[in-house]
Amino acid sequence: MPAKVDYSGGIESICQDPGALAPGMTAKLIFRAWDDVTPPVTIKVRAPDGTIILDRVIRELPTGSPQSGAPVTFLVAAAGTYQVHIKELYGQVEGSAKLVVS
Repeated sequence: MPAKVDYSGGIESICQDPGALAPGMTAKLIFRAWDDVTPPVTIKVRAPDGTIILDRVIRELPTGSPQSGAPVTFLVAAAGTYQVHIKELYGQVEGSAKLVVS
């Protein structure tokens, strides 16, 4: 079964090629904001067991366009639900997503 992403909030999380995502592979995330997002932004990813596997501040929201930053990547170590939370560091716009890998 391919990976699936469910999101909520003002910033949408998009997994590049979720159909090919499986344990042992690298997930690549890009984002789309419905409101203006003022950088920097923070991103946190929690593994299925609840541990934080990524906690980073990024200068620019990676959108997948030719001039945007590189996608945010992390290793998918096990099957399960990965929690993604992204938020403006000094603002109100944020988004949450669940990346389900089976």
